[in-house]
Amino acid sequence: MASRVSQRQSQDSERVLVIGDDTRATLAVVRSLGRAGKEVHIAPFNWHSPTTHSRYVARVHQLPRNTRMQSWVEAAAEILARWHFDLVIPCCDRGIILIESAPETFAGQMIARPEPTDAAAQLFDKAQTRALAEELGIRVAPGCAMGHGDSAKSLADRLGLPLYLKPRHSYEPGSLGERGSVMRVDTPEALSRALSRIAEPSGWLAEAAIPGTGVGYSVLAHEGVVTQAFQHCRLREAATGGSSLRMSEAPDPELGAAVAAMVERLHFSGVCMFEFRRRPDGRHVLLEANARFWGSLPLPVSLGVDFPLFQYDQIVHGITHPQVAYPAGICARNLLHDARNIGREAIGGHGVLEAARDLSALAAHPILAAWGRERSDTLVQDDLMPGVLEITGAGRMAINRWRAKRSGAAERRNAGQTGS
Repeated sequence: MASRVSQRQSQDSERVLVIGDDTRATLAVVRSLGRAGKEVHIAPFNWHSPTTHSRYVARVHQLPRNTRMQSWVEAAAEILARWHFDLVIPCCDRGIILIESAPETFAGQMIARPEPTDAAAQLFDKAQTRALAEELGIRVAPGCAMGHGDSAKSLADRLGLPLYLKPRHSYEPGSLGERGSVMRVDTPEALSRALSRIAEPSGWLAEAAIPGTGVGYSVLAHEGVVTQAFQHCRLREAATGGSSLRMSEAPDPELGAAVAAMVERLHFSGVCMFEFRRRPDGRHVLLEANARFWGSLPLPVSLGVDFPLFQYDQIVHGITHPQVAYPAGICARNLLHDARNIGREAIGGHGVLEAARDLSALAAHPILAAWGRERSDTLVQDDLMPGVLEITGAGRMAINRWRAKRSGAAERRNAGQTGS
C-alpha cells in the first residue's frame, strides 16, 4: 500500500511497527503515536480492517495470515530487514505469540512486550494469575482449574450457577486462528452442553459469577514499579466480558495497592489491565489480567493518560512521565458494540423502558461527544474514516444477513409448495 505519511512527518522521523488491527486497542495505539509525530506502520491480521484506513497509518504491511506461522515470520523478517523501526508494538496475544515464536527474527529489535518472560507467562495464564493473587492475599472469584473428572453436577455443586468457563489462554501457538472464548452458563443443561464442547479440560477454569460492577485498573510499569495508572468502571458490558460503555474513576487505593503488589512481585515491565469485580458490598475481586493493550484504551488516551506514547518514551528514550491527573465521571462509548449490547439486553428481557432510555442515550452520543461529556472509541474528529467504515461495514453485513434470511425463507416456501 502506498505511503500516507503526513507532511509534518519527515524522512528521519521515528518509526514504529504496530501488529494488530482491531478498532479499539490497535486503533488507539496508532492514533496516539501518529499524533505524536511517529511514522506508524501496521501489520494487520485482517487486511480489510477499518484501522488500516486511519490517517495516522503511513504504511500497511500485508503479512500472510497468522495461522501460517512460518510464512508470517519469513515475511516479518523481510520487513525488518528493509525498514528500521524504533519500536515494534504487538497489540494482541497473537502478535506476542508470533514474536516469541521467532526470537532469531526479532533479535536486536526493540519490542514493547511484557517483561520478564516468566512474569508475562503468569499474567497470560489465568490460573497462574489467580495463584499469584491468592499468594499475595488478593481476593479472587471462587473457582478451580478443570479436569477430565469434572461434570456439570460437580461444578454446579461446587461453584453454583451461573458460572463462567474460561480458557487459561486466549490463544494457543498451534491454533492462532481460533480464539478461546469465555462461556457463561446459567443452567445445568447449558453447562453440560458447554462441557461437551471442551476437548481438553486442563486448559480451562471454572469460576463463580460475582454480582456487581466490572472495574478495570490499567497500568504502565517499569521494573516492578507502577509509573502510570488509570481506573474505569463498566457501565455496560457483554455477558462474556468487554465493555461498550465505561466511565473514568479516581484510582481506588485498595486496588492500587493490590496491583502494585503484583507488579512488584513479578518485577514487571510493560502495560497491563487488571480486571476486577466490585461487589455490592464495595469489596473488589480480581478476575484476570491482560498484559497488553486492552479494548477500553481509547478512554484513558482521550483523557491524557497516553499509555502508548508513555510506553514508547519509557522504552525508546528512557523517559518516565509523571502520573497524569485525569477527570473522573467521563464516559466513553463504542457506538456499534453498544447498540448490539442494548439489543441483546432488550431481547433478554431487560425491559422496554430501559431499552428506550439506553437507545436515547446512544442517539445523543454525538452531541455529548461534541460537548466533551462523552468520548467515542472510533469516531474522532481528527480521524473519522475508521469509525465511518466500521459503522457502514456493519450496516452492509446486517443487510446481507437480512437478504440471505429472506431468500432462505422464500426458498423454503417454494419447496413446500412444490412438495404439496
